[in-house]
Amino acid sequence: MNEKSAQLTLVMLVILVFTVGGGVQAGEIIYADDIRENVINKEVLVRTADNVIVLVDTSSSMAATNKTYKKSYYELEQAALTTGFARLPDLGYNVGVYRFTPWEVLYPMQKFDAAGVADALKKFPAEPEGRTPLVQSLNELESVLKGLSGKTVVYIFSDGGYDKLAGSTSPGEKTTVLAKKYDVCFQVIDYSVQERDRKTVSDMSRANMCSRAIPFDSYITQPYYALGPLYYTRWDTEVETLSERKVAGYKVNNILFELDKSDLSAAGQEELTAVGKFMVEKPSAYTVLHGYTDDTGRPEYNVELSRRRAEAVADYLYNNFNLGPDRVISLWYGAANPIASNDTEAGRSKNRRVEVSIGGL
Repeated sequence: MNEKSAQLTLVMLVILVFTVGGGVQAGEIIYADDIRENVINKEVLVRTADNVIVLVDTSSSMAATNKTYKKSYYELEQAALTTGFARLPDLGYNVGVYRFTPWEVLYPMQKFDAAGVADALKKFPAEPEGRTPLVQSLNELESVLKGLSGKTVVYIFSDGGYDKLAGSTSPGEKTTVLAKKYDVCFQVIDYSVQERDRKTVSDMSRANMCSRAIPFDSYITQPYYALGPLYYTRWDTEVETLSERKVAGYKVNNILFELDKSDLSAAGQEELTAVGKFMVEKPSAYTVLHGYTDDTGRPEYNVELSRRRAEAVADYLYNNFNLGPDRVISLWYGAANPIASNDTEAGRSKNRRVEVSIGGL
């Protein structure tokens, strides 16, 4: 990573690197003034995708007003994309931006250029209008996927509504087919209301184990939902403490798991109980969960297992402390980012983990 990229991502890293492994006492508080900016002296971000595609909804349904923020979904969608691309580190991604209502190329697949994408986002129609030919647009997406190599993450803004054509497949069936044919993960930004539309979003987000649905409100307030599938922070990043002033984070021991298991141990529950109590006391705090496995098993299965582990931690915080997806963000990476050697059982046991980072203080 070049110096400019490191500086651009410093704010995110300050939060992400709060999690460290053995020897750190649960509940140790660190402070904003404890972070020395020159801590980023080597490459600390590891890219986990090669291609990023965003499918933008400009249909008439986006004119509806978001009850929480009192703005239209269309305004919020544009603002979230502008902010998200401004925060995306330049790690060599290929990026494409398309609207699918109807299909239009805003920024054709090419090496990421922040200024170029910013200009492309200005091509949005002034007002949202028109219908939602979602299945036809997913067919157009396939023509883009055919020309790509490596892993692709596709973001789709959707309320689940779409134009139904006689004899055509459903959006969920189409994303499943695409996931089987190409190395692609779908991140569906969900603003559905009707039960039938929620099912459509759910079906699309179940294309494979790296796909998911993200609540619209959580997506626009938490950049980690967008950035999390695209890179992780190296486990050996260090933060040096210099003083004790403003609280900036809360260090948590890694939550460890038995081989091929996603059940929380008693020690893990104790650790998470402390986290939950801390977050209840600090209503502005949020936590980012990073699920990992050792390298035992197939890569696809390891992604699934790391997801189950991250979601087990998230569910514990949801159920016991009434925390929602806007405050508990789960990400998963399979066997990536080992903190110890996978050649020994002792090392593998350390790699079977969920890292817990807390920020927003």
